[in-house]
Amino acid sequence: MHNRIRAVRKALNLSQREFGEGLGVSRDVIGNIEYGRVPPKEPFLIYLCQQCRVNRHWLETGEGDMFEKDIPLDPTEEAIRIFKGLRPEFQDYALDQIRKLAELQMKDK
Repeated sequence: MHNRIRAVRKALNLSQREFGEGLGVSRDVIGNIEYGRVPPKEPFLIYLCQQCRVNRHWLETGEGDMFEKDIPLDPTEEAIRIFKGLRPEFQDYALDQIRKLAELQMKDK
């Protein structure tokens, strides 16, 4: 399974640090899982599948598609997932842009 977790991270084009930040764990945790030093815990696997839309069957067996298909993602959940995967400096920029959009919307009311 550790190789498939690494494959997910690489498919998302994230560093171990970025991947870990998006999942609420450190780079060291991701590294230890990817190198097979520690098995991933069930809550981590559940969160990984939810946040990254990973097919749990594929994660466990290697069979099927890596990512879930045809599951509509709530726009708020998608925005949060994307935001968590951004580098901190991009998170600051994105948050600033969201604030500006909210201000514009308030002016239009």
